[in-house]
Amino acid sequence: MKRRGFTLVELLIVIGLSGFIFTTLMAVYMQVKKLSYDQTRVASQSAAVIDFGVAISYDLENLIFEKYNVRQVFSVEKELHGGRRFDAFVFPSAALNANPSVLQARSFMVSYFVERNPNGQDYTLYRAEDMFIDYKNPFRGVAVPMLKFVDEFKVEGSNNGVDYEETWDYKTRRQIPRYIKITIRYRPSEFSNEISEYVVDVRPPILWN
Repeated sequence: MKRRGFTLVELLIVIGLSGFIFTTLMAVYMQVKKLSYDQTRVASQSAAVIDFGVAISYDLENLIFEKYNVRQVFSVEKELHGGRRFDAFVFPSAALNANPSVLQARSFMVSYFVERNPNGQDYTLYRAEDMFIDYKNPFRGVAVPMLKFVDEFKVEGSNNGVDYEETWDYKTRRQIPRYIKITIRYRPSEFSNEISEYVVDVRPPILWN
């Protein structure tokens, strides 16, 4: 009996169909991988926002002034970049957020500020703390990045918890409002244009030492 193999045309058809199926599956795989990657980055960004809220609430809830320490300051410096507002918030705290096991006998300076990334477009929110307070350079502590892709960082004050002042600009020692509201607007990922907002509203006890 004569054995018949595949013709050249049949082989070309099989190869073409295999290539088409492989290309389709690869495209689907890449889309699923990108979606998974984006979801992971969004989840990571959401966790970073929550960590920021916990840290700044913890710092403000332990706001303290040493009676005879004239170097301590409580200030909010407003800056505008490209129509967006990026405040710098500096205040003394009695809680060591980065290392709670350290016994703190005195207060130290905490700073929250936003800086432009090397690419010149995105902004990152930093937190710095320093046990050796230097009122001339409140950002001298080691800055730890807390949140990337920040679109706005705004600090407002109120004496009744209702009317927050956009132009709040206290820079005098111990001149502190009863309520402090921090609003941060950010993008969930580098390539996203969606803007999310997170608000922290704290009433500091203002401890005295």
